[in-house]
Amino acid sequence: MELEIGLSNQLRTWFRRRSTSLSVGLSTTAGIMYLWDAGYKYVATSCGAIALGSVCWYWIKNIKDKIKANQAVIITGCDSGLGYSLALHCHSLGATVIAGVLRKDSVGAKDLIRNGIKVSPLDITNVESVKNFETFVGELLKQKNLTLRALVNNAGVMIFGEFEWQTEDQTRRQIEVNLLGTMRITKQLLPLIRAHLSRIIIVSSHCAEAPIPGVAAYGATKAGVSAWATALRVELKKYGVDVVCFVPGSFAKESNILSQQVKHFEEMHNAMTEEAKLFYGNYFTKYEQYLSYFARACKPCKLENPFVYNSFEGALLGKYPSATYKCEPYRYKIYHTLFKIVPTSIRDRLVLRFIQMPTWEKTDRIRNVRLAQSSTDKSEINCVHIETRHLDTRKATAAEANSRSNDNRFSENENAKFTKKTQESTPSQKRNVWRVKKEKTLR
Repeated sequence: MELEIGLSNQLRTWFRRRSTSLSVGLSTTAGIMYLWDAGYKYVATSCGAIALGSVCWYWIKNIKDKIKANQAVIITGCDSGLGYSLALHCHSLGATVIAGVLRKDSVGAKDLIRNGIKVSPLDITNVESVKNFETFVGELLKQKNLTLRALVNNAGVMIFGEFEWQTEDQTRRQIEVNLLGTMRITKQLLPLIRAHLSRIIIVSSHCAEAPIPGVAAYGATKAGVSAWATALRVELKKYGVDVVCFVPGSFAKESNILSQQVKHFEEMHNAMTEEAKLFYGNYFTKYEQYLSYFARACKPCKLENPFVYNSFEGALLGKYPSATYKCEPYRYKIYHTLFKIVPTSIRDRLVLRFIQMPTWEKTDRIRNVRLAQSSTDKSEINCVHIETRHLDTRKATAAEANSRSNDNRFSENENAKFTKKTQESTPSQKRNVWRVKKEKTLR
């Protein structure tokens, strides 16, 4: 009975995974038969040849090797989220999983240890930690006589918030983990990877191809790591090492990647200038409240999304791996296609519609701008008052000096007129004038 249930579940899973291919195949076959029956034999033959070639190509691209118990898979960032889920999935496939965790005493690390997964502390931003991890991996491979199947670069940090809000430490942290840390651990393990002809799987993001507002720094790091992976793929191909990009879908609710977002918002607000706090006040508050729902830390749990694991298995086990494996809903496919073909003005509006984040309202802009201007105008008004007082003082001083100079000039003119009049008068008149002046003086 249990065997029958197991077989029925496997058969159901097989049909679910291949439902799209089966539907396309049946539709194509029916179309070719209709053309043949209608007399279009050459057209039907051509369509049949194209369909057969497509099926062969699809089959070859989807050939997967079986993983063996003596093969090891290294996965970074396994404390929670995608790394935690991939570690459990690879373990269920039969591989020996070596999980790198930031803290060995975390809940996720303890769960992995209970499931028989090898766990080692790893901080990819720390050189010594990376070297110690490489030593641990090398010794484990020798002791257990294991072959390194793949390195999965999963560790990442994502911080939501507009670029002006984010502090320099937050931006640096994302660059250190997502870009430089991924390069650091890969370079440290490259001798082992080359020796075992392993595979490098780099977990990228949709933000690398379609950058969106709110995660500008995160998108820049993922675009950088994708460009690096493209060049690295060509460099290592001649040594028998495959480099693959794996782009999973969005599952922020099921992971703890945003568990520190509330703390990040506090750091942003504390680092803002007074002008920025007034300018972004209401908009920042709405933004923070919206993301607080996703910022709740939860117990690590395995993702229940078969499409993610199916796509990852292609990246891990594909005999002829593609450069990129994506797991995205149709909504993502439609929007990302439109982003590439529509004009920029329309694309920007589609981006805002796609992310569905709190918007900047005109009322917020007018109110916040007025508040910001009023705060800056206060100091300007005080400066104007001070300058006015100084100007009034200078004007009063200048007026007083002018009046004094005018009085002096008037006295000098009167004396000059009196002297001139005295000189022009007769001797008798001069004596009378001097006598009158003397009498006034005596009085």
